[in-house]
Amino acid sequence: MIIKRLQQYWAISVFTMFFLPLTIGLGFWQLDRADQKQQLQASLNALEEPVIIQQGQGLSKHKDYQRVILNGTFIKPFIWFKDNQIVKGKVGYDAIGLISLESTLGPQLLLINRGWLPSHGQRNPLPSVQWVNGEIYFEGRLVPIKPNPYQLRSDVYNDQYPQLIQALDLPQLTNQLGARLSGKFLPWVLILDAPGAATMVPHWKASIMTAEKHLGYAWQWFGLALTLSMLYIYRVFFSPSDIKKAHQ
Repeated sequence: MIIKRLQQYWAISVFTMFFLPLTIGLGFWQLDRADQKQQLQASLNALEEPVIIQQGQGLSKHKDYQRVILNGTFIKPFIWFKDNQIVKGKVGYDAIGLISLESTLGPQLLLINRGWLPSHGQRNPLPSVQWVNGEIYFEGRLVPIKPNPYQLRSDVYNDQYPQLIQALDLPQLTNQLGARLSGKFLPWVLILDAPGAATMVPHWKASIMTAEKHLGYAWQWFGLALTLSMLYIYRVFFSPSDIKKAHQ
């Protein structure tokens, strides 16, 4: 009897066998993402107290997302505009500069994300950014530089500044500036998040989606899987019209 009904509803069975594991898998994936966000938030909270970097101390031994305070001087003329940054519904750029730090391991090069500026639709030429001269106070968070998964093609770095880019690319920066600058690029960008002479409009967030949203999506997927299972069981085994036909 059961085999006969499964054969009769083979299309529905195939549909359910495909989408039921998919919805359950997506639910567990969202739970995993929620756990990752909770761990990230815990790390951010633990690293919230800024570490003061003394002259000559360097940054090599610090953790990702550690907040730090340091002094430095921008190296001219290096400035990059990170494209497609949206703040309060307006499109603009993140202005990224470069400083050099002295350490016991030698000079270190650190990228500084000064924050957001509106584009006003201006791309050629790019907007100008006022340089801040002399030694500057920086306070922000050391965010690891990661590739942009949505970037369709690599940026082409050149010697014209300011320079428009889609994402920071440390290997390309090293190739482009290695012969001109003394020092090794650090694996972070210091994202300024406190008022200062170099800070523009801070807007960085560790994640667009919170752990609570991931949990909500997870329960939606599990709910869809439960609904799909109940509808399948009802249609294949308990449909009143089919039962009535079977008794005729």
